[in-house]
Amino acid sequence: MGTVIPFIRQPKPMDSAILLADRLMEATAGLPQLVTAVDSMGRTAESLCHTLQGGLIAMSNAFDQALTMNRAHQRLQHAAQNAIDLAASDPEAAATRLAELRADYARLTATTGHKVG
Repeated sequence: MGTVIPFIRQPKPMDSAILLADRLMEATAGLPQLVTAVDSMGRTAESLCHTLQGGLIAMSNAFDQALTMNRAHQRLQHAAQNAIDLAASDPEAAATRLAELRADYARLTATTGHKVG
């Protein structure tokens, strides 16, 4: 009988295409989970940004209120100093003005709930 000589099989173009398709399927198998994870992270980041924006707006409003309150206190302090200065020349007018300023101060602190000193 003779010796069997093995022939090296030449790859066929279709075999290469199938092998490439299999590799592509393996490589892309995890993409749906990756897309879902990235989408979830994006939604989380967007939610965080909205929350931070709300917090910054609230802080801005609180600072505006504090500045308004500080201005009102400064006006009262200036008016009180003027009333004290008036006491040297007209004690009764100074006393009346200081009583008015006490009432103004009471109204100011009653509306905000803040009392100073």
